[in-house]
Amino acid sequence: MAPTYDVYYTEQAAVARDRLDDQQRTAFDKGIALLARDPFLPVSRPISSTGDDRTIRLTQNILVEYTVSRGRLLIFIVEVFNDQDVLIPDEA
Repeated sequence: MAPTYDVYYTEQAAVARDRLDDQQRTAFDKGIALLARDPFLPVSRPISSTGDDRTIRLTQNILVEYTVSRGRLLIFIVEVFNDQDVLIPDEA
């Protein structure tokens, strides 16, 4: 089994994580556990030229941005989307 990355959070990301409700937090923790095993999953996207800074949607409504360095995974953005926050809803 491949080693997992140690996961760290910026203060801003930790505050956003801690605001999640129980259901969101369970899904978030599951997603982070998968990411810690492989931060370069095919559904993640590079956001820097080196590819070490990445973004991924852990769930339909939770996006994280993170950087990978020397066995560490630093989560620096946790963005939670709410359908009430949409300017123009998807309507046919």
